[in-house]
Amino acid sequence: MVGLIASIIVFNLVAFKVNKKLTPSQVLHVWTFTIAIQMLFDLIVEFKYQSYWYFNQGVEWEGLLPRIFLIPPINIIFLNGYPFSNGFLRKFLYLLFFVAGIIFL
Repeated sequence: MVGLIASIIVFNLVAFKVNKKLTPSQVLHVWTFTIAIQMLFDLIVEFKYQSYWYFNQGVEWEGLLPRIFLIPPINIIFLNGYPFSNGFLRKFLYLLFFVAGIIFL
C-alpha cells in the first residue's frame, strides 16, 4: 500500500509538471473519460463474465485508488508527449516505446 501511495504521488506530480500541451479542460476530459471507460469495462468483465475475483467475490475496494488516481496521470503523460503532427512511423514508435516502458518498468 505504501508503494501504491508513493506511485500515485510521483505519477501525479510528473503528469502535472510535464504537461505543457493540454489545457485544464482537456486534462479534466482525459481524467473523467479514463475513469468512466475503465469502470465500465471492469463492471462488464466482473459481473457479466464473473472474472477478476482473485481472492474473494465482490467489489475489491482497494482497486479504486489506482483506477481513479494512478491510471489517468499516465494517460496525461502519454497524450502530452504524443507526436500528433508527425507521420505514422513516429506515432507507432512512440506507442511502442511507451508500452514497452510500461511493461518493463
